[in-house]
Amino acid sequence: MASEHVEDVMEPVRQAASEAENLRARVRQLVTDAILKRQADPREIKAVIQATVEGLGGGLASRGNQAGAALREAVAGLDEAVAKSVYAVKMALEESWGQGKQFADEDLRVALEAVKNLEDDMVGTLKRTGEKTQGVLRTEFDKLREHLARTGTDTGSQVRDTVNALNNKLSQAASGSASEARQTAQEAAGRLAAVTSGILRGLADAIDQKTR
Repeated sequence: MASEHVEDVMEPVRQAASEAENLRARVRQLVTDAILKRQADPREIKAVIQATVEGLGGGLASRGNQAGAALREAVAGLDEAVAKSVYAVKMALEESWGQGKQFADEDLRVALEAVKNLEDDMVGTLKRTGEKTQGVLRTEFDKLREHLARTGTDTGSQVRDTVNALNNKLSQAASGSASEARQTAQEAAGRLAAVTSGILRGLADAIDQKTR
């Protein structure tokens, strides 16, 4: 997905931000659905984050003094959805390796590059979007960005774990002792994004069951 082709994310988020009550759950669902629609490709998550935050900026402008609480609630939902998506990448790796299967090295490198800066991407997008707003909402964007930069996010925690797992596997593949693993990679368990998508769908269904 090119970054400009995000209306299917931005507009539903904007509408939810302007009127939804349970904004945390609604944004979590919208973000998860958007990532699943893109087959959980790690390269697409950054654009989904950007579209979501921009949608929030547009939708929350009409909420006046309620904008701060609504923004915190919505970004918590975004953080949960992205963290679950990154966790699904890690689970896909671990499940396949546990079955003695490997993903191609190129898939691992692509995933590593895609996920390693997602926490910075989220905080940076809050900053850029906040700069486009005015008044109370701009202040609330600044406060939330500073808070997350100081305390960290669920996404950041999952990113660190997943990056470590990817780096470890790539290091093994690069070593002389990994020739068997490289050969096995020709019989890969499937594209990493496809396996991740199945796991993320299961995680999302489990969350839905709990919230009903």
